Amino acid sequence: MIQPRPITGTSSTPPSDAPTTPARAGQVPRGGRPLQRLCVLSAPAARGTSGVDWEATAAEQRRLAGLGFGVALGLEAGERATLGWEGLRELVQRTGKLGLAQGFLAGAGCDQAGNAIPIGEQIDAIAGQTGVIEEAGGVPVLLPLATLSRRRAREDEYVEVYRTLLARIGGPVIVDWVGPRVRPELLDYFPGKSFERVMALDPAKVRGARFAQLDVARETRVRRELLTRDQLLFTADGAQLASLLLGANPGMPLARVPEPARFTELAGRSIALGDFSHALLAGMTVNPAALAAALERLEAGDLAGYLERMTALG
Repeated sequence: MIQPRPITGTSSTPPSDAPTTPARAGQVPRGGRPLQRLCVLSAPAARGTSGVDWEATAAEQRRLAGLGFGVALGLEAGERATLGWEGLRELVQRTGKLGLAQGFLAGAGCDQAGNAIPIGEQIDAIAGQTGVIEEAGGVPVLLPLATLSRRRAREDEYVEVYRTLLARIGGPVIVDWVGPRVRPELLDYFPGKSFERVMALDPAKVRGARFAQLDVARETRVRRELLTRDQLLFTADGAQLASLLLGANPGMPLARVPEPARFTELAGRSIALGDFSHALLAGMTVNPAALAAALERLEAGDLAGYLERMTALG
């Protein structure tokens, strides 16, 4: 098995943004087959006549896990608003008890803070949700703080807010970077070099990012930057999923499936690192079984079979 390089910062990282805790090399777990691509699909709570149908919800989560997918919870604003934080808490706790094969990720936001203006109260709320997710065995996805975008906060303030938040949580975590094409109120989120600086604060804790910008060229650049620190990039771009998982650049078809550069660890699972994206998809409408079949062809090195099956997804 290829071992990962030690996690380090890059030469463009200002000295003041050095990791606040000692860097560790995302140690690859012993035993078990490494994941060539980790795909995490949202599994909204199923609705029954009197609220959440917990049996149906668990059945769908088990089905996705059986197909080789991780499960994502609470990434969609509509579901978060419908369930409220107490409903989301129960969903997270119930999901954790299922022991899903590829685990689960869950959005950590500041719902319980309501419309609180002070950023400190929002940080408290996110840290509280993160603790619940971690205790249940999930990986928190740090959702954007829309307040920063609304008041057009400067680069240094973004870095300081995330530095403060990361000091409050254990990790591993994923940072969610959503663009205005997905949520217009997040225009200019992560201004300047703030995203790069945040990701470099503590790469041993911040294991990657979910990229929801719907910009393939930009995603490729960000992915390569994260790769230098052994951090994972999870695409949210369902329309370009086939090429992003493969690692092909637009207009430059590949002759074969690219080999991983090395492997890293996320929540006890060995995951391939290379010039390709993984996936964390909310509101995905493709057939999970068909996507699983395509991923099997990718893992087998069958480029033609993979592309054929991905094309059939629509």
